[in-house]
Amino acid sequence: MTEPSLVTRDLTIRFGGHVAVNKVSCAFRPGELTVIVGPNGAGKTTYFNLISGQLAASGGQVLKDGVDLTRLGPSARAHHGIGRAFQLTNLFPRLSVLENIRLAVQVRSGNGWRMFRAAHRFRELTASAERYLEATRLAKVAHLPAAALPHGDQRKLEVALLMAMEPDIYMFDEPTAGMSLDHAPDVLELIAAIKNDARKTVLLVEHKMEVVRQLADRIVVLHNGEMLADGPPDQVMASQIVRDVYLGTATGETA
Repeated sequence: MTEPSLVTRDLTIRFGGHVAVNKVSCAFRPGELTVIVGPNGAGKTTYFNLISGQLAASGGQVLKDGVDLTRLGPSARAHHGIGRAFQLTNLFPRLSVLENIRLAVQVRSGNGWRMFRAAHRFRELTASAERYLEATRLAKVAHLPAAALPHGDQRKLEVALLMAMEPDIYMFDEPTAGMSLDHAPDVLELIAAIKNDARKTVLLVEHKMEVVRQLADRIVVLHNGEMLADGPPDQVMASQIVRDVYLGTATGETA
């Protein structure tokens, strides 16, 4: 079996007396797409925030390829290959679509913020950015400001930005949230293409069961901040306790 690229060990966070994530241990491997599900308030996004560094853990560890990243912030974790797309769009709204992606390519290349001095000179960076535009079907809107894009194209741009950073770990938090039926398949196809790269590890928080069924190699179920189940989709969704909790028959909640 392939060695894990990402591991959480007893990962925990407390807010006062409330334990939002409680000793969650999980290993994620390259070539595998894991969907993290659970009812509202289960701790899914909080767990993501602990992995990507938006929140500091109260206990436990986050390890990437055996390196302990627990005390590092989001930027340092990104440098180690953990890439994160958020539930809400996180773009530079006044920059063009091309400039958004070129900035990500430039940061990845180590040239930092120098694009604001003479971005037009960086032909190689621009060519690389244009390849990501083609891959995400955004070439036709390359020179529009990001703020002018419809919501679906903004989500595609976020995927393009994440791809441009070339992470080993891809993390998507409800990537089709707020999207129309016309745009959602495009984003799901992009994620499926990333999943097919055996070098990449993909984590996805999602509540739409059609998305889970389409993409998941594995499902992790959280409930009240604790891991309830972990395994192949058919096995996990057939579990009675998962059906009781995730489908709301025991709690009255819906996913």
